[in-house]
Amino acid sequence: MKTVFVTIDGTRVEAAAGTTILAAAEQAGISIPTLCHSSELEPRRSCGLCMVEVEGQTDLVPSCATEITGGMKIQTSTSSVQKARRTCIELLLSDHLGDCLAPCVTACPAGIDMPGFIYQLSCNDNRRALELIKQKIPFAGVLGRICQRPCEDACRRQLVEAPVAICDLKRYAADASADSGDELIPVKAPATGKNIAIVGAGPAGLTAAYYLLLMGHKCTLFDAHEKPGGMLQYAIPCFNLPRSLVDAEVMSINKLGARIQCNTLLGRDVSLDYLRSAFDAVFLALGAQNPLTMHLENEGIEGVTTALSVLSNQNRGKDYTVGKKVIIIGGGGAAMDAARVARRKGAAEVRIYCLEKKHEMPAHERAIDAAEAEGVVIRNEWGIKHIIAKKGRVAGVELKRCSTAFDRQGKFSPCYDESDTIADDCETLIIAAGQCPDLSCLKGIRGSDALIAVDVKQGMQPVIRADMHTMQTGIAEVFAGGDCVSGTGTVVSAVASGRRAAIAIDQFVRGQEVSGEPVYYNHSLSERSAVLEKIMKLFIKAPRVKMQELNPEARMVHFDEVEQGFTAEEARAEAKRCIQCGCTDVHECKLRTNATQFAADGTTFHGITRDYEIDESLPEIIYEAHKCIQCRLCVRISEELFGTPAMRVVGRGFDLQIKPAGARETVSSALLNGIVENCPVGALTFKKGCSI
Repeated sequence: MKTVFVTIDGTRVEAAAGTTILAAAEQAGISIPTLCHSSELEPRRSCGLCMVEVEGQTDLVPSCATEITGGMKIQTSTSSVQKARRTCIELLLSDHLGDCLAPCVTACPAGIDMPGFIYQLSCNDNRRALELIKQKIPFAGVLGRICQRPCEDACRRQLVEAPVAICDLKRYAADASADSGDELIPVKAPATGKNIAIVGAGPAGLTAAYYLLLMGHKCTLFDAHEKPGGMLQYAIPCFNLPRSLVDAEVMSINKLGARIQCNTLLGRDVSLDYLRSAFDAVFLALGAQNPLTMHLENEGIEGVTTALSVLSNQNRGKDYTVGKKVIIIGGGGAAMDAARVARRKGAAEVRIYCLEKKHEMPAHERAIDAAEAEGVVIRNEWGIKHIIAKKGRVAGVELKRCSTAFDRQGKFSPCYDESDTIADDCETLIIAAGQCPDLSCLKGIRGSDALIAVDVKQGMQPVIRADMHTMQTGIAEVFAGGDCVSGTGTVVSAVASGRRAAIAIDQFVRGQEVSGEPVYYNHSLSERSAVLEKIMKLFIKAPRVKMQELNPEARMVHFDEVEQGFTAEEARAEAKRCIQCGCTDVHECKLRTNATQFAADGTTFHGITRDYEIDESLPEIIYEAHKCIQCRLCVRISEELFGTPAMRVVGRGFDLQIKPAGARETVSSALLNGIVENCPVGALTFKKGCSI
């Protein structure tokens, strides 16, 4: 057989005469992307993605259909090639209707596979559901109770009637596993011999430990408190989050081999310089546990306290009183929790004053509703002006009208009408103005200038400066995450930062480039509102399953958990409401892979798009015409390899469509497998074994 020599990207390659550039490159280990090529079929050049430069040729040539000749010099990744491929991908994306990831997934800071675990619950596979959740978060039971639920805010089901109860289902998956005694203990990777120090055993630190342990590293956690858990342990009331659950989910990390050293304060009992020298990497998860002051006269007098102090005292079992009349300043979750604690401690009147309008309040709607159901009165658009004192003790407050809490850009920037004031008396004043990190432990250490920054978004409070994707700081071996980086945030955001840090720390201690978790292109239907409206009309309305809870009168006399959880029947019924947004082929989709590689923008080209259409006429297969890129691989495989017209071309030009040919003939399993496996996108997928 005659062979010839060519040069591909500077590499001399020998291949048989008549070999295509694509095949020769593959033989040399050089990857050229393509969406329409199959080695079993003659090339048709339909996708245009495999174009390359050949010296002496004016235009780019298709590598799948161009045979090599002796002395040919080929370039596969020049700027012109990259630009042509990006344009090709963007043209295909302009007519591609579908979600790569469901909106609930992209809205979740942790990126949990919501459709995946909910589908498993609908099939009564609770263990598999929990496995999917724990790929992204270690605390399914905790976050199933206290998450701010951004996933539900993005849920497409609300375009039909109401969002799916995603967090309640997450809680069910965790509780069902715990109740069954079938504990999910993941398999750890082989030991690496690397040892990571983690300062702070709150949500971010514990999460980082969980994933680092699974990667085969050793972890030692240092925490200033008596017990691990951070804010989960000391700032969230038991009626929202039982301490036994926190202890159980912390214990799951102990079982993986974590060493937790409590009552150890950074800067007092151990120094960062020591940790840097004794460990392979350090993760700072210090939290934000210093209450913010409002800089008001009389703020330090008797009877004035903070929400964090009230919540901490309650969770620590300390004896304290609040009196019969309590005022709380603030509109966040801590304010709602402190108000509900005060009611249980015997306060007959609890009033919350906050700057925001009700729909602007940072507290979650469920927390606001729960507080109001328990007799808490919320007065919006008022800010504190003065603390009234009598004989050295708080007696009340003077408040001023807040005309606007946010500016036109949505930035917190309250404006007041100083002439519109009211006064209210109280026995206890609770300030819930937020928290900030205590970074005094970092001052004076080597490289501290590379760690501390001032965050304008957090009211000029100091935070640790870190890359928000890798969580790496200006000191290479030091990483940081959670509230000490972002300022006061949500538990799920802290958990997400802990996992991101674990991925980057793993790369660092292995001597790899610290790039963090890969970020992939995501196509979304959210840009196509008219299409969405049409799709939602296809679904029959089904009311959201409401979780049972203790009635307000009964729950006011104790701190038992209010929400009672789903039964198995309720969980399955709610899971079946999920409309399964997102593509089931997302992780194998070549269109998405190439869109990521070439930094494609799906909104570059606009025009008429095809209709949303699902065809289930073929046995075991779903064909989604709105995702099809018309590469015709399925048609050619059907006709040329199997001699069966299972898929066919209909129409011409802009009206051309690929359609299933119907069930007029018996379609073999081999053919079905062939067309599904060769489809470069998620247009052809197998039907799920469990119908919902």
